[in-house]
Amino acid sequence: MKIEKINNSTSFGYNKTLNKELISKIKASKENIEYMQELQKLSEHCNNLEDLIRATEADGGKAITLANLSEIFTSLKGSLCDWVSTLFPELQYAKREYNLYKAEMQKREIGDDSRHWLKNITQEIEYTANINDSDDELESVIDSYNKNKYGTSNVKDENLKNMPGAKLVVEYFPTKSAQKGFAGLGGMQELKDLLNERIVNFLKDPEQAKLDELEYGIEIPKGILMYGPQGCGKTTITEYLSVEAGVPLLKINSAKTGSKFIHETSENIANAFDYAEAYSKAINKPVIVMIDDADGLLASRNDDTARHHAEEMATFLDRIQQAGENNVVTIAATNKYDLMDDAVKSRFEEQIYVGLPDFEARKTLVKMFINSYPKGQELANNEDAMNYIAKIFESFPIRDIKMISKKALIEAKHDKRRNVEVRDFEKIISQNQKRKVKEDKFKPNSERKMIGFNK
Repeated sequence: MKIEKINNSTSFGYNKTLNKELISKIKASKENIEYMQELQKLSEHCNNLEDLIRATEADGGKAITLANLSEIFTSLKGSLCDWVSTLFPELQYAKREYNLYKAEMQKREIGDDSRHWLKNITQEIEYTANINDSDDELESVIDSYNKNKYGTSNVKDENLKNMPGAKLVVEYFPTKSAQKGFAGLGGMQELKDLLNERIVNFLKDPEQAKLDELEYGIEIPKGILMYGPQGCGKTTITEYLSVEAGVPLLKINSAKTGSKFIHETSENIANAFDYAEAYSKAINKPVIVMIDDADGLLASRNDDTARHHAEEMATFLDRIQQAGENNVVTIAATNKYDLMDDAVKSRFEEQIYVGLPDFEARKTLVKMFINSYPKGQELANNEDAMNYIAKIFESFPIRDIKMISKKALIEAKHDKRRNVEVRDFEKIISQNQKRKVKEDKFKPNSERKMIGFNK
């Protein structure tokens, strides 16, 4: 239902362009299909409910009806903003919707009428919008990071920029927290030690690396495969690793690299690696290339639905080796280890399992997040409370720990704008038990527990 005018002012309504962008993102997602379908349903419910509220308001409906509809809508829309902001931060969903509703409030001169549904929804999503705003510090970091670490700013070599592969990769620029490198990652010490020994130390000190190769035959792996449950930080760890090592990180855009046309995917893979090698040569430093969701590009040849990938995989296998000889280290990440082709997996000299965050990682993650906000600092400095919260977060991936922590802050804001407390975490965690991960199913078949009966 389209409402043309409300109270003699042009109707604003939810952002139709933003809604299309969201649906496009949902449909393009290859992970958690059922999860995404629920998100789409929630979006549709919110849109339909808002249309109903506007129609009721335009028709002069009863105040009690509007109040009841508003209460439901505010709750659902708030959840949608939290959910989308967590899954697709690049959309700036909460911020864009907040700006739209705020503009309508000003246009319609709603003012401080706390009973009006527009006032309620604007207040509901304001907090989420502000959280996302505070996380967006990339622009202030880019120049200083590049000058300090790379001695360059986005590599101004025009020939490099004009290479076909330039459009197939995304250069990573660290956020403020990522500039700390591994020091910014709490817990996971065993994983960090392994990454330092097998990758970082080689990239940090090439002369020592060369000596180790001559004296012990130890070389930096040309390819590293990170696998494990979704939302456990494989991409984040790779980003922090690049900062720790002081080298650029180029991410291959799988969506652009893959193609429905015969041979084009193979050509794109070659172009992407050509660009990475040229980039490394231009700055005279090693470069890390990352392929996220590698299973989509490198599925098993034995899978009938993926036979046409044989040529692409052959190209990829050749290019890992070649790139490694030209100062480029390849890191691939997957949540679906068993779907990847065995020949491809064998080319990764290091296969590293990235599991659920350990106790210290969970504790540090929650503490760092809520300590960023005045209403969370008292709890963040309560060691017993942090230990308890870290314990009840067991079996949750990093992504969901951040999302639930954000919701706990919002819960405190709703309740008379008080400080966040343990009970807020308990409530939100209890509502999100389905988000827990059964880690075993993400491990290779050979590492899974045997199921059966002993005679």
